[in-house]
Amino acid sequence: KPSLVCEGDSPTHTPRSPLRTPKMASCTASLVAPALRVSGARRSGARRASRGPVQVRAASSVEEFAGTGDLPAVRLTAKNGDTATAYLFGGVVTSFVKSGRDVLYVRPDAVFDKSKPISGGLPHCWPQFGPGDIQTHGFARNVDWSLTDAKEGDAPSITMTLLPSEYTKAMWDKDFKVTQTITLEDGALTATMKVTNPGATPFSFTGSFHTYFAANIDEVKVSGMTGCKSLDRLADVTDKVDGDVTISGPVDSVYYDVPKDITLEVGGGEAVTVSGSGGWKDAVVWSPWTDMEACYKEFVCVENAACAEPVVVEAGGTWEATTVLK
Repeated sequence: KPSLVCEGDSPTHTPRSPLRTPKMASCTASLVAPALRVSGARRSGARRASRGPVQVRAASSVEEFAGTGDLPAVRLTAKNGDTATAYLFGGVVTSFVKSGRDVLYVRPDAVFDKSKPISGGLPHCWPQFGPGDIQTHGFARNVDWSLTDAKEGDAPSITMTLLPSEYTKAMWDKDFKVTQTITLEDGALTATMKVTNPGATPFSFTGSFHTYFAANIDEVKVSGMTGCKSLDRLADVTDKVDGDVTISGPVDSVYYDVPKDITLEVGGGEAVTVSGSGGWKDAVVWSPWTDMEACYKEFVCVENAACAEPVVVEAGGTWEATTVLK
């Protein structure tokens, strides 16, 4: 197994103000891309006269394994020792360990038995963000995805794919193909979602990456959105952002036409840059506060989203959006 650098892991929230958007047997997971090990882990840091610390670099790899609850999972390991773990149920990334710290957060009430979505990490809200005509936040996080590609090398990556099933057609009778590609490179995790319409008629959707970040809620600060229009969905009040967003009570707010980069300070001197591009035009900040007494102080959700207006994908068309965490 690869060695790391020697020197030094409930109910989903329900927005109060519905957004208009375009109805769970599960699909069958198909692990079609067997993990390939990169041979010859390299050791760097030869003996020095100063007898300084020796660094051991990990070999990059993509490894399938049985995760919590024996659910199919995949672990990506970068050459610098960073790792990411994804579960095929929900196509959700549950862990991104960067420089020894897990950037993501999985709630203590999360279950891994397919009875409900895995609560935490980087899950999808698709094809519906929030409440609406089908189940809250859509079905993509409630069904099995297929592992359709895996690549090793300097930028290990996987691609997970979701196709229609009898279950999805019963609530949303559309012909679609959704892929999510997860890549580790240069200390960053990149998640790219691509929605293709192979059918003969257009369809529309809203969505987000509902990302949970490990954080000390008292020290959370979200910056980079000053001047953006906002909607406080708890109070149903629109406004403009006049500075950093901090958390001192329950928050469920949408921010429209946000810049590409948002900075999230999570406490202890740590910060994460959340970069959204392509179809991600909006952002969401959510904290349940004491509605989740057991864990609200340990995380905050900062989401890239497309929720101000439904996205229309024409027949034969494709929509794509990317989130980078670094």
